[in-house]
Amino acid sequence: MTTTDAASELRGLSAAEVDERVALGRVNAQPSQTSRTYSGIIRANVLTRFNLILSIMAVVVLSVGELPDALFALVVVANTSIGIVQEVRAKRTLDRVRLLVSPVVTVRRDSRSFEVPPDEVVLDDLIEFGAGDQVAVDAEMLEGDGLEVDESALTGESDPVVKLPGDEVLSGSVVISGGGVGIARRVGEDAGIYRLVEQAKAFELATSELRSGIDQVLRIVGWLIVPLGALLLWSQLRSNDSVDDALISAVAGVIGLVPQGLILLVSMALAVAVIRLSKDHVVVQELHAVEGLARITMFCVDKTGTLTTGSMQVDSMERLGEAAEGDGAVDVRRALASLALADPNPNRTLRVIADSVEGAETWTAIGVVPFSSARKWSGAMFRSGGEDTTWVLGAPEILLERVEPEERPPIDALIERATLRAQRVVLLATGDGDLADQALPPRLAPRSLITLSEQVRDDAAETMAYFRQQGVTVKVISGDHPATVSAVAEHIELPGADRCVDMRTVDIDDRDVLDAVVAESVVFGRVLPEQKRAIVESLQRAGERVAMTGDGVNDIPALKRADIGVAVDTATPATKAVSQLVLLDGRFDRMPNVVGEGRRVIYNMERVSALFLTKTVYAALFALAIGLSGSVFPFLPRQMSLVSELTIGIPAFALSFRSADAPCRPGYLERVLRFAVPAGVVTGSVTLVAYWLARSDFGGATLDQSRSASTLALVLFGFWILTMLMRPIDRLDLGLLLAMLAAFALVLMIEPLRDFYLLERPPAKVVATTLGTVALGIGAWALVVGSRRHINPG
Repeated sequence: MTTTDAASELRGLSAAEVDERVALGRVNAQPSQTSRTYSGIIRANVLTRFNLILSIMAVVVLSVGELPDALFALVVVANTSIGIVQEVRAKRTLDRVRLLVSPVVTVRRDSRSFEVPPDEVVLDDLIEFGAGDQVAVDAEMLEGDGLEVDESALTGESDPVVKLPGDEVLSGSVVISGGGVGIARRVGEDAGIYRLVEQAKAFELATSELRSGIDQVLRIVGWLIVPLGALLLWSQLRSNDSVDDALISAVAGVIGLVPQGLILLVSMALAVAVIRLSKDHVVVQELHAVEGLARITMFCVDKTGTLTTGSMQVDSMERLGEAAEGDGAVDVRRALASLALADPNPNRTLRVIADSVEGAETWTAIGVVPFSSARKWSGAMFRSGGEDTTWVLGAPEILLERVEPEERPPIDALIERATLRAQRVVLLATGDGDLADQALPPRLAPRSLITLSEQVRDDAAETMAYFRQQGVTVKVISGDHPATVSAVAEHIELPGADRCVDMRTVDIDDRDVLDAVVAESVVFGRVLPEQKRAIVESLQRAGERVAMTGDGVNDIPALKRADIGVAVDTATPATKAVSQLVLLDGRFDRMPNVVGEGRRVIYNMERVSALFLTKTVYAALFALAIGLSGSVFPFLPRQMSLVSELTIGIPAFALSFRSADAPCRPGYLERVLRFAVPAGVVTGSVTLVAYWLARSDFGGATLDQSRSASTLALVLFGFWILTMLMRPIDRLDLGLLLAMLAAFALVLMIEPLRDFYLLERPPAKVVATTLGTVALGIGAWALVVGSRRHINPG
C-alpha cells in the first residue's frame, strides 16, 4: 500500500509495512543523549591537572618510600568520588523526570488504533491527535475537527495555532483542543525539533570564578613545579645520604606547592549545598552552578512558566442586558457550563470558563457548533422547559456585528481596558433562531462580557523584588506580543515594564543596534530562538553575568549560551538536560534560597582559598630557599601532611559551613592573593629561620630534631594565620582552635603518634628559640600587614 493509499483510506500501515520501514531506519529514533554520559562524568572528574600532579608524586613516594608519606594521595580519591557521585545523582534524577514526562503516540495501523512510544513511530504512520497530546513527529494533517496546537515550545508564542487539512503539525508542539488525523512526514533526525535538541548534546560547564581562579593557581603551580622541583631535587641529591631520601625530600617540597585539599573542600561545600537544595526540589546538574547563580548581575526570565503558570483564569464576568437582572445571573452560569459540556473538543478558554462555573446546572443541547479559530465562536441550542434557546460564546468584534445598534451595551471601554491589560475577552450572547449551516443567528443580544488572563505565579512578584534588592537586573524575554508581556511585567511591578520592544523590528546582525535596544529595553516580545541567544550575548558583551529561565526547546540555544540556565517544571526533557538548575516543582520562589546557598559557599571558600594558597606560597619559598642553599628539606611528606591537617584541612572544613548571605563581588583570586602572598612569605620566613637556627652550631640539633622544630614553628604560626581568617572569632571558632592545638600537643606527647610522624623532641634551647621566632613573626605581621581585612567577598 502506498502513502497515498494510506492517506485516502485512513486505515494506516500494515504490520509488514511497519517492519519494512523499521528495517530501512525510517523510524522516529530519538536523540540518544541529551545530558552528560556516565563515561563523560567519570572522565571529567578523573582526568584533571590536580589529580595528575598528586598521582605522579604518590607513585614516586610509594616506589621509594613508606606508605605514611603518601597520605596526601587520599585527597585525590575523595575529591574525585564526591564529584562523580554528585553528578551521577543529578543525572539519574533528570533521567527519572524524563521518563515521567515521556509522551505516548496514538497510531492507526490496519484500521486499529493503539498507543506506542514516540521512538516506535515510523514514516507514513497515521497519527491520531487529541487534546493534550504531545506531537512526536512532523506530520501533515489529513483531517481535523477544530484542531489547535500550542507551538510555544518551538516559537515562544503562546497563542494557539489552528491546523487544517494539508497543514503541517510540528514535533514538539502540543494539541490544546480539537482532534484530527495526520500522516508522519519527517521522523527521527529529519524532524524539525531535532535541529534544536541536538544543540543540547554538547555538555558545557557552568561559569565559575572559583573554578577558573583555582585552575589559574594550578596552572601557575604546574609551571613552578618543574623548575622548583628540578632545583629541589638537585639540591637534595647533593645534601642527602641516599637517592631515596633525596626523592622523598623533594616530593615533600613539591606536594606543598599543590593546594591539595582546596578543590576537595570547594566540591564538598558545593555538594552540601546541592543536597540541601534537592530537599527543596531543585536539581543542580553541576556543582559550580550554585556559585554561578550567586554571582549573576542579569536575570533573563521567560513569561510563560516563570512569571505565569501557563494556564488562564477568569478575572471578571460583566453581566449585560437581561442577564443583569433577576435570574439572569443563574442563566449565564448555566449557559457557560452547558456550552462547555456540549462542545466535543472545548478549547483552553472554554475549559477555564467551565472551571469557573463548576457545579452549575446544565441544559440539554439539541444542536452544537464547536469552537473554531476560523469562526472565533462556538454555540449551541438548548431545550429547557419546552423552549429552545441559542447561546453563543466568542470574540466580541464578531458577535457584536449581529447586535442591533440600539441594543449594543456600552462595553467598548471595558474591552479596550482589558486589551491594554493583556486580558482575553469573550462575549456571551443569546440569539433568535437556530445555528443552521454553522452560521450565527441573524440577531444577537449580549448577556455577559468575560475577561480572562494568564495566571501570574503567586511567588513571581516577591522573587523579582528579591533580585532587585540584591542588585540583579531582571529582563523579560518572550515569544508573545510585547504589550501582553509588558502587562504581566507591570502586574508584578517590574521596574521599566513599559520599556518594551517587538524583536521583529530589530536587526540582530547589527550589533550596535542590538546592543542599544538590549540596554534600553526591559521587556522583549515576539522573540525568536536565535534572537534570545543574541540578547544573552549582547548582555555578556556589556559585562553582565547572565542567568536565564526557559521551558521550551526554543530556549535551548540561549540557555546554553547564558552563564546559568534554569529550567522550570514544565520544561521539555531536552531543555532540562541542558540547564544547570531544574526547578522540579516549578516554584520560582526557590531561587533566593539557591542564591543564598551559593553566597554561603563563595563567602566561605574565599577564606578557605586564602588558607590553602598561603601554604602554596610558603611551600614555594621553602623550595626556592632550600634549593639555593643546598640544605636538607626541613620536612618529610608525612610531617607536611600533619601540618596541613591541623592548620588547614580540618579548620578549612569547619570554615566552609559558616552561614553567610552577603552579595558577591568579582575579584575572588585578587582578594585571596592579597592575603595569601604576605601571609605565606611571613610564615615561610619564620619556619626557615627556626629550622636553620636549630641546624646551626648554636642549636646543635639533629636533622630529625630540626625537622621537629620547623614543624612546631609552622603549626604555631599556621594557627595565627587561621585566627586572622576567622575574625570575628566566636565560641565555636575558639573551640576549634583549642582542639587543633590540643591535637598537636597529643601528637608530641604520645610516643606512637610521635614516631608515626617521625618527630623527635629538640633541645630546650631550640624549643625556646623556635617559640621566640614565632613571636617575632607575629610582631612582624602586625607591623607590616596590620589588622586590615583582605578577605571580604561582600
